[in-house]
Amino acid sequence: MKPFEINKQNGNMEVVAKITDSMVQEYGCRVKFNKESGRVDLLGEDYCKDIVTEVVTDMMNI
Repeated sequence: MKPFEINKQNGNMEVVAKITDSMVQEYGCRVKFNKESGRVDLLGEDYCKDIVTEVVTDMMNI
């Protein structure tokens, strides 16, 4: 049997990015999902990295 190709689409990242974006806007940070590259981009100052990390970690611990 030959291996078969799996065409995987991950819409979950876009949903997580939108939820995260709504939670970090009050701190002056933005999170955007780039549909072309499939990446989540962080927009803001360096301190936003820590805020986004904390928000996502808290979301995943629920």
